[in-house]
Amino acid sequence: MPEQSAVPEFDLRPHPRILPMLGEINLPQWSCIAELMDNSIDAFIASMRAGEPLRESEIHVAVPTSDNENARVTVRDNGAGMSAETLENAVRAGWTGNDPISNLGMFGMGFNIATARLGTVTRIWTTRAGDAEWCGLEVNFEELVRQRHFRTPRLTRPKIDPHEHGTEVTVERLKPEQRHWFSRAANRTRTNKQLARVYSAMLRAHGVPVAFRLLVNGAQLHGRDHCVWGGEGNPDREVQTARYGIVNACQPVDVHLADRPFCTSCWQWLPANEENCPACGLSDHVVQRERHVHGWLGVQRFLSANDYGIDFLRHGRRIEIGSKELFFWNNEGVQEEEYPIDDPRHRGRIVGEIHIDHCRVTYTKDRFDRNDPAWEEMARIVRGDGPLRPDKASAQGFGENTSPLFRLFQAFRRSSPKPKVAGCYAKLLVLLDNDRAEEMAKRFFAGEAEYGTDSKWWELVEEADRSLLAPPPAGGDDDDHGLDGFGPSEPGGPEPTDDEGSAGTEAEVPQRTAIPSLTREYRDEVTDQRWEIRALEVSASDTGLGDSSRPWALTATTAGIFEFLVNVNHAVFRSTTMTPLDALLAELAWSAMDFQRGSPSDATFAGVLSGLRARYAGTHQLDPLTLSSEAASTLNAVARSLSNNIDSRDSTALFDELSPTEREAILNKMASRSVGDPQRIISDGRFLEFAPGKTLPIFFERHPELFLDGRYWDTAYGTVDYGESAATEEARSHIVRYYSGLLMDAKWLADQDPNDLADMSRNRLVRAALAVELLAANTNAENE
Repeated sequence: MPEQSAVPEFDLRPHPRILPMLGEINLPQWSCIAELMDNSIDAFIASMRAGEPLRESEIHVAVPTSDNENARVTVRDNGAGMSAETLENAVRAGWTGNDPISNLGMFGMGFNIATARLGTVTRIWTTRAGDAEWCGLEVNFEELVRQRHFRTPRLTRPKIDPHEHGTEVTVERLKPEQRHWFSRAANRTRTNKQLARVYSAMLRAHGVPVAFRLLVNGAQLHGRDHCVWGGEGNPDREVQTARYGIVNACQPVDVHLADRPFCTSCWQWLPANEENCPACGLSDHVVQRERHVHGWLGVQRFLSANDYGIDFLRHGRRIEIGSKELFFWNNEGVQEEEYPIDDPRHRGRIVGEIHIDHCRVTYTKDRFDRNDPAWEEMARIVRGDGPLRPDKASAQGFGENTSPLFRLFQAFRRSSPKPKVAGCYAKLLVLLDNDRAEEMAKRFFAGEAEYGTDSKWWELVEEADRSLLAPPPAGGDDDDHGLDGFGPSEPGGPEPTDDEGSAGTEAEVPQRTAIPSLTREYRDEVTDQRWEIRALEVSASDTGLGDSSRPWALTATTAGIFEFLVNVNHAVFRSTTMTPLDALLAELAWSAMDFQRGSPSDATFAGVLSGLRARYAGTHQLDPLTLSSEAASTLNAVARSLSNNIDSRDSTALFDELSPTEREAILNKMASRSVGDPQRIISDGRFLEFAPGKTLPIFFERHPELFLDGRYWDTAYGTVDYGESAATEEARSHIVRYYSGLLMDAKWLADQDPNDLADMSRNRLVRAALAVELLAANTNAENE
């Protein structure tokens, strides 16, 4: 019989060396500070839940500004404080006094990882209102390893104010690499920005779930709000869509799901009506948990290649920032991007904040657990079950999608309006000059009050729409474009301001209209000159011009603002190479050179002007990528319009009219796009969307009646009647040749590689670009 061991049990307590080893886990400096802050925030939330919210919750963070041995990191709050027993458990490795659902911080592992990452000695002091003293303890890694146990003495320090309460954590003996990192101002600035963004939802006046002030080295940090149309959470910007009705630029999300059982010991959700945890087999720690998905989605006032996406939050802390995951459709394990797919530079503008407090996060708190069923539930609420593209969703058998992301996608997926008719910029809530939109957004993020609302962006939207109402310049000849009276023509002009039209009142006061697109600050990097410009449209008789023959004038006001007065109807602007912006930039370049006169400088007029144009005239550049994308988008819009104008029998007959080569190419294209029901696409009249580029112009020549008379273009065709059949036929033939020529130019542009377009002559690019612009004009917007 084997001899039994005399040892009654095994002691599996970890060696004290485990604590300093936690510091080897790679946690960014800002995240270390955030871990300590989370426990402070939980104290604020606990007071609020207990019905005793603090009058003004504050967290003070101090980080070193120089590399010396006395450097330390301190996080102090004015929360309710802890008892000695709670303090003892709070810093025990692996222990948490907070459950993983109701709170942000968990002290325990997160606390130990953060403090061990920064330094080797940590002191924690805490006190409650009414306590006679501060209670504290010290975690000294080197001492714990030497003594080979975790016991540490209880510390006390006197308390001056008996009503004082809060907790203070100080990390001392910082590691050399940490001291060096914090000593660099740029690193401290990045840390502050990250903390401000992560806790933005709580650094507001009405923070969610609680509001608090955050001060780092004595300076208060302010959260970074989203620069969205209508103001964050304010749905006062809306557009009318033909298919989905009114769509607000801000879509609220507020869905309460049925409570479900949750094991606070195993941190696992249980199936509904389950009483025992399948992991531990017990019911002692199984509780019913609330599941609430709330927040909003909105449309940013500018397009960006990176700065867009959805923030996902847990108890007010941003866990994932600018996530693009919900913009992809998971098609049998293959991720298909659905947004942004309409912008040639892959820029997006859909943003939002979604709170999912009941979803688990990773221990580093930088990602939600995708294995938690709460994540999938949230995804279905925010984006729906199927693809965001209606045609694709329908082809795959998905029903109606009414999710917030779907509605925003349908109304605002495009980055530029099409067709470009009056009102198109307001309908899409997009600016003609995105560089300008981004520049104003920087001032919004800097906290400048006049950029807090979207009014300045809206002024530019209205100006862009008014420009589409303007008549062609006097003396223009439509024959130059082969129109002979059949092409686009839109009446109207700039809307009056300042009581224009009040005959006989203050006739001596010149009528002036603001030009928001030219009103801004201009800088020249060569001469370091700056001008704050207020641009105004004036008449030829305006005394500010000095002479009726002058097209513009630039004058300084007593307020330090320069007024740029411009007569936009002057003959100098009846040109494809001269605009009011060109005039202003030339004037500023001359002003800069005049300022440099007599001083040693390498600046030249050519250098200054080219620099100003590169910075402020980007919308007038012939960008190959944008041109090619616009051409392809325009041709696709024309092709899509066919489905609105024919029935299934006619559509099949029209498809059969195509040559065998054309039909084969269309079917091959459908196959490459995994179209499930090609015959349905054909009967729906959508086959032109899959046709080679040359097919569309040819098809149009055969059947112009399917695209004119308001079916896609408003240009009259079937109603044209000169009284004699030969004359009528010639007039109609002229219209067909006009649009066919434009389609061929657009096809050429769409077929070119952007790199090859960069080597094309300017005149060839201008011709093709004008063709695309003319195709987008005089269209029936209902077909979009």
